[in-house]
Amino acid sequence: MHDTNLLKNLYGLLNEGKLDRGKFFALLSRTLVQEIGCTRASFWFYAGPLQDQAVCESLYDAGDQQWSSGMVLHEDDFGDYFAAMREGRVLVASDARQHPATACFNESYFEPLNIYSLLDVGIDIDGLPLGLVCCENTAQIKEWSQPDLQYLQQAAAMVSLAMKKLGV
Repeated sequence: MHDTNLLKNLYGLLNEGKLDRGKFFALLSRTLVQEIGCTRASFWFYAGPLQDQAVCESLYDAGDQQWSSGMVLHEDDFGDYFAAMREGRVLVASDARQHPATACFNESYFEPLNIYSLLDVGIDIDGLPLGLVCCENTAQIKEWSQPDLQYLQQAAAMVSLAMKKLGV
């Protein structure tokens, strides 16, 4: 079972000024990896005049226990994915290499990084899309559970509150 108190505690530390934005997202991405049992977790925020880019705020990779940020996804390169996220706000792709909305990542992203599964949830503020939270699994296909999805949705809702707190 996933521990929602971990999410609440991180939000509390941010709210009290004990964490800055960078540390908040770093700890949150690592928490998602630990709680969901995936190998990578990341937060992306839309950019560009048409919100046709997603910029990585924080990505934690359990394989090397490192964080990275700054990568940019362009809608021109991954149109099916952007369309699916706009339409459904949730993307469950246990076999991401075969999923119609995520197969566009195969050559440039999934294969080089050995990614097989993807679980994404949109982050909204007042009903407007702001970004997304993403869990990925490497080396093998991971069947995402309903509790996995619900936990990720709770994390996305918390990020929405955090972004309001940060004045975004």
